[in-house]
Amino acid sequence: MDRRACHFMHVLFISLIVVLVGCTSIEEKANPSLIIDALILEVKDGRMLVAENVTRSEYAAVSKKTIQELDEERISLIYLSFDKLADVKVGDEVQIWIDGGLDHSYPAKGHAKRVEVKE
Repeated sequence: MDRRACHFMHVLFISLIVVLVGCTSIEEKANPSLIIDALILEVKDGRMLVAENVTRSEYAAVSKKTIQELDEERISLIYLSFDKLADVKVGDEVQIWIDGGLDHSYPAKGHAKRVEVKE
């Protein structure tokens, strides 16, 4: 190999390493674990509707409002599918681990990989 070809191979190898390391970092940042505190407003059709950062003491007031009214009050609502819906009920104050992030609709949508009912 002449000197020029050797230099080209080194540059190509270093570029490949930089691209691989860069892609790994982006992928890890794109899918971080998301943990939220919320109140369950509805459980039906294989999913639950939760209001983020709403406590059990606020349930009576929040549960009587429409989605549009809650949106106007800037209350974050999320529809979540969850494999163990039998373990939760309307009015539960919960901590939720969300799998794979949320879409940006309103209410947002996602999948809960773990739900813990707060005491």
